[in-house]
Amino acid sequence: MIITSVFKKFDYPFLLSAFFYRILKTIFIKAGQGRRVIRKIIVQQIYFTAVEVLLLLGIIGVIFGALVIIQILAQLSRVGISEALGQFLVVIVIRELGPLIAAVIVILYSGTAMATEVGYMTVLGDIRAITMRGIDPIHFVAVPRLIGTTIAMVCLLIYFDVVALLGGFIVSWLLTGIPFYTFIMGVAASIGASDIIIGFIKAIFFAAIIVVICLYRGFQVGGEITRLPRAISKSAMDCFLGLLIIDLIISGIFYL
Repeated sequence: MIITSVFKKFDYPFLLSAFFYRILKTIFIKAGQGRRVIRKIIVQQIYFTAVEVLLLLGIIGVIFGALVIIQILAQLSRVGISEALGQFLVVIVIRELGPLIAAVIVILYSGTAMATEVGYMTVLGDIRAITMRGIDPIHFVAVPRLIGTTIAMVCLLIYFDVVALLGGFIVSWLLTGIPFYTFIMGVAASIGASDIIIGFIKAIFFAAIIVVICLYRGFQVGGEITRLPRAISKSAMDCFLGLLIIDLIISGIFYL
């Protein structure tokens, strides 16, 4: 029993990789099929994943940026280099924590909902009915959610970084009187094209991880509705772990 469970855990990354490959293969093979329906689902997924969380993510971004600046000021006030506030904010928010926090919000708001929706579709026989009509559920269910979530994730990352920098500037200005020009110049001097590209790479990989894990867990529920809560909780925990692993790998490759 224990050995079987261990082997299943080792198989899990390969099963996710195979599922992701199947989604990508479907995108290219069936690119022109059901375009109107797929486009509608993509727009709905973008709206649900990004637009509906703008206010929440904006508040979190402003508060987070402010908290980062407060903690930095507590240290920098000893050495008197408050002009470097923008540089520290770039390193902490844009390079590392910004993509992670945006991805966590997507997991909690959209990822778990995705797993729940597909899980119910599996339990209630909707997936079977779609298949019997000759429609590939991967093309109809997985592809538009992967595309929509990826687009939404990139947009949310940009939005979060902007509001976090804004929140950081407001606190910096209130506590130190630093001019906006000085703050922005510090940010501009610290951020490079590579930081922006790496942020987009992280957003794309994070979106793929969230969608693949949540959809896979939803498809694996089977016919027992009692397995659905466990699948949802597992999808959330697996997404958190996957984000940390991918973030560590990407940061290690590009920043070390």
